[in-house]
Amino acid sequence: MRIHHLNCGCMCPIGGVLFDGFSRGLTSHLVCHCLLIETNQGLVLVDTGFGLRDIQAPRSRLSPFFIAFNNIQFDRQLSAIDQIERLGFSPEDVRHIILTHLDFDHAGGLEDFPALHNGEMN
Repeated sequence: MRIHHLNCGCMCPIGGVLFDGFSRGLTSHLVCHCLLIETNQGLVLVDTGFGLRDIQAPRSRLSPFFIAFNNIQFDRQLSAIDQIERLGFSPEDVRHIILTHLDFDHAGGLEDFPALHNGEMN
């Protein structure tokens, strides 16, 4: 078993050290930590981070207040899909997704894996 640590989102709200405990400037640096676990039966993704639709059209899914307050850095390279592909896997290799909770920065990318929620995978 191998575990990959993924940063599937970045938020930089004003507050620095008060938010993250280490930033020296005005803004903090919060990441959406996700895990990609290699198993004999395929990949398991723990949380999905922000999804492609969040990145492509954030105001259609997230409130302007949430985006502004958290100073969200929308970057496709931080999506779970991009990171999985850069590791040499295909999104179809993800056999299971475990969500810790349903906040957008943890579950927004769920729809990026349609085969899983359409019952197309075993």
